Amino acid sequence: MKHRNLKAEKILKALVKYDCKTVRNTPHGVILENPENNQSINIPLHRDELAIWIYNNILRRLSIDKKKFEENYLN
Repeated sequence: MKHRNLKAEKILKALVKYDCKTVRNTPHGVILENPENNQSINIPLHRDELAIWIYNNILRRLSIDKKKFEENYLN
């Protein structure tokens, strides 16, 4: 990915399109769960942009292939 920072709302919408389910909203963001493997993670929404390392950590924790995700869901 070319960008250093990504819009948090755009990532959240793409993860929902990927079929991740919202578990609950917290003061710090949204907790999503990948139903394929029951892994969950907090998506921080207190800032407009996510650092690239946070984005990579989200995909790693949810066991989502980065290349396939970016080709199919972020466009």
